[in-house]
Amino acid sequence: MAEYKPNTSWPHRMMSFQCRQADLNRLVMNYLVTEGYQEAAKRFMAEAAVKPGPHMNTIGDRQRIQDAVRVGQVKYAMDLATRLYPRLFETDNYVFFHMQQLRLIEMIRDQKVEKALKFAQSKSSGFSKVDPRHFHEVERTMGLLAFDRPEYSPYGDLMYYSYRQKVAGQINAAMVRCQDAENKVQEDEPMEPRMMFLIKLILWAQNKLDREGYTDFHKINFDHGDFEEEFRRSFQGF
Repeated sequence: MAEYKPNTSWPHRMMSFQCRQADLNRLVMNYLVTEGYQEAAKRFMAEAAVKPGPHMNTIGDRQRIQDAVRVGQVKYAMDLATRLYPRLFETDNYVFFHMQQLRLIEMIRDQKVEKALKFAQSKSSGFSKVDPRHFHEVERTMGLLAFDRPEYSPYGDLMYYSYRQKVAGQINAAMVRCQDAENKVQEDEPMEPRMMFLIKLILWAQNKLDREGYTDFHKINFDHGDFEEEFRRSFQGF
């Protein structure tokens, strides 16, 4: 059987795709509000005349909670999140585990070894009933205690700022899901920002085209220093 070869080039097909500015504006607003960029969301709402959506009313609280996680004030962040969503950690064990894990990491960072051991062994930490899928993460965290300079240990990545940032993103997403559930959002509403879904879709499409040997398409460079400019350039002519 002869190999199928499309008679329309990828650039031509992309140029024929019509993307309305209003749709792009909604994607951007959804991303800013869901991810907790309050000031940017306010400015964009005024400039693009787009509605903010149902999560705008909690963006300030979610931002404070994420900021607390990013500076290592994990217990404070958990208390604020529980005040906002009382059942948050009861319904999302994965996020609860990572918040408790980060609490332990911060104790180790502060060289409070005895306090860290006591917390890890306590019932309130939840580590004794941790999901078997997370055993390896508990072991890595406890492994930090074996080193005088845990940041330089094989598990040092747990002490990087990027790990705080990762957990901050997780609790933010959990609060958004919790709010969606409380507001009984329709089932076809995505649980993650639409912009993030779009980026994942673009990455998937680019990888698929690469694997199938296509070369006549413009690949968006997500490592570009000015991502906004790269994104705008890639969609010129739509």
